[in-house]
Amino acid sequence: MSLLDTISRTVKGLLNDAAESVQDPSRDARQIVRELDGSIGTAENSLIEIEAQVSTQQSKRDLANEKAAKYADGAKRALQSGNEALAREALAAQSNAEKERDALNAELSKLEPSLDQLKSQIAEMRTRRNDLQSRSNILSAKQEIAKAKDTAATALGGIGGKNLADDFNKLEEKVNLANARSDARLNTADQSSGKALDDKLAALGGGPSVDDRLAALKKELNLPSQ
Repeated sequence: MSLLDTISRTVKGLLNDAAESVQDPSRDARQIVRELDGSIGTAENSLIEIEAQVSTQQSKRDLANEKAAKYADGAKRALQSGNEALAREALAAQSNAEKERDALNAELSKLEPSLDQLKSQIAEMRTRRNDLQSRSNILSAKQEIAKAKDTAATALGGIGGKNLADDFNKLEEKVNLANARSDARLNTADQSSGKALDDKLAALGGGPSVDDRLAALKKELNLPSQ
């Protein structure tokens, strides 16, 4: 393997590791839902535009159809009144209106299926979006549970280089050692000052014991000692 290939593989590995370290599944899931919301919004804008075009074309078609009917009736009335020239003119206008109506119908026959298809696609996108939203919520809950479990495992089992019980034991050992050192220093100070010797000597002349006091009291009351 060439040096360039080695460097390229190393760089790719570092980038992949960095990407994995910053990846947050629940955050990425929410972003997917947001992106789908954006796509739905774009599709709905297109739907509004197509619906407006269809509505406009339908109005024009209906108007052309009304004109055709009006001119047909006008041609009939003109002919009944003996005005053939006017009847011809009305029939020509009727023909033009029917041509316009038929052209508009042809356009609508192309637009209306596209409109229905887009409505169906948007409905499907909404269903998918709602499904992903539900799955995203579940994913977030699962991730929080996993984090909590990991925290508990770290605290209880010393996973990840942490052992809280051992750390606490070490703190107790430090405190116990500090107390032992303090006691040792006090004993040393007592020995140096002669206080320990004075305490021992004072114990020798500490006065009569309870038994001695009881025997003396019996003697004073002329009671038998036994």
